[in-house]
Amino acid sequence: MLTPQTLVVVADGTSAVFWINHGEKTDLQHSETLTARDVANDGPSGSTPSEQSIQDTSEATFVKHLVQKLNNMALQHKIAGDVIIIADPNSLGQMRPQYHAELSKRIVREVPKTLVKATKQELEKALS
Repeated sequence: MLTPQTLVVVADGTSAVFWINHGEKTDLQHSETLTARDVANDGPSGSTPSEQSIQDTSEATFVKHLVQKLNNMALQHKIAGDVIIIADPNSLGQMRPQYHAELSKRIVREVPKTLVKATKQELEKALS
């Protein structure tokens, strides 16, 4: 069961959907959507292995910017409750080493699944 004000971030390498839980039981409300287009001009993901494709680089760049946003939210006290991260296994693996300690303190659960296109009802079911 989710606590009130839990931030649920559902992401893959191209987009992220932010949900806030309202109430004492699971009641997710859409908060924000972030896409690769929103960060397309913010620079590369960092050092790039020679065998990495353009798509892999784009996804790594998006994940980097997503984590920077989450880190900034935690540092600026813009996260009122716990955090749950739901992301495809590859993106989740890229995200973990980039978490700031303040964000890590708030993360209560990680779910390695691709659910970015899931409906509210499907997410609520996956979290229960």
